[in-house]
Amino acid sequence: MCFWAGLVLIVSSGFHGHGLTGHRHTGAGGHGFVPLLPLIVSVTVWGGTGYVLVRFSGMNLPSAILICTVIALLPGCLLYAVLIRMMTRYDSSMNESDYDLAGQLGYISIAAEDGTAGEMKYVLHGTMRSIGVRAEAGQELAKGDRVIILKVVKGMAEVTLFERETAQL
Repeated sequence: MCFWAGLVLIVSSGFHGHGLTGHRHTGAGGHGFVPLLPLIVSVTVWGGTGYVLVRFSGMNLPSAILICTVIALLPGCLLYAVLIRMMTRYDSSMNESDYDLAGQLGYISIAAEDGTAGEMKYVLHGTMRSIGVRAEAGQELAKGDRVIILKVVKGMAEVTLFERETAQL
C-alpha cells in the first residue's frame, strides 16, 4: 500500500506543478521549509522494499520492517540534502547585523554645512542606497566627499570624513 500511495503522489506531483519544489513551511512566520519529495520517495521505497522482502524472500515481518527502514532512509536523506542545497543556494536573507550601518563607507550626494542636513549614498548588498546626514557644528560636507558612518540616530547618520578617519589609524 505504501509503495502505490507513494508512486501515485510522485507522479501526480509532476502533473499539478509542485514537482521537486513542493514543500511545507515550518516555524514561526513561515521561516524554513521541509521538501515533501524526500518523504514521499522514502515511503515509496519503504513500501516497495517491504513488499519484495516479505513476498519473495520469506523474511519475517519485524526483520523486513527494520531492513526496509534502513534502505528507505538512504535515498530520502540523499534527496533531502540535494534539495536543501538547491533551494538555499541563492538565499540572501539579511541578518540583524546587516542593518547596522556603523562603519559603512559612502559619499556625500547632497552637501551639508554647519548643522544642516544632507544626503550620502552607499552600497549595501549590491544595491545603491541613501541616508540623510547632518553636519556637526563647524563641519562642512561637500558633494563627493567620502565619509564613514559612525552611528545612525533617528534615521540620520552621524559621519566623519574618510580621510580624517584613516589619518587617525
